[in-house]
Amino acid sequence: MLEQRVKTGLALTQKHLALCDENLRRAEVSSRNSFVEKAIEYYAGYLNAEQNVRYFENAFIGKAQQKVEQIGKSLGTGQFKIAVELALISHILASQAKISAEDFRRLREKCEHDIRSLEGVPKFEEAYKFQHGEDR
Repeated sequence: MLEQRVKTGLALTQKHLALCDENLRRAEVSSRNSFVEKAIEYYAGYLNAEQNVRYFENAFIGKAQQKVEQIGKSLGTGQFKIAVELALISHILASQAKISAEDFRRLREKCEHDIRSLEGVPKFEEAYKFQHGEDR
């Protein structure tokens, strides 16, 4: 339920208006009114922190959770894009590969072993040397 605002004769200095305008986006609001309301709630919480120790805990937890969700979304989007590119490369290579099912199975086992033991992806140069008999 949206609360109705009451018009008041609030007077601010140019410096404070500029601070408000410069920080609208960071405060995640779109108007000076919303910014001032949020600032009042924050400051009142600060003043009452001794009586309400959980205020800062909740404020911190909420912000931390928001940041973790943003990071998760970002990573998920990146992983999706990488997976699409990898699928594309896999299909292109598979369309050109002349490899037996047994050689494919052995190569998959080798790759799984390499990834586990190296804790990462081998460099192209290492795969090239292996495929051309320089590292068998």
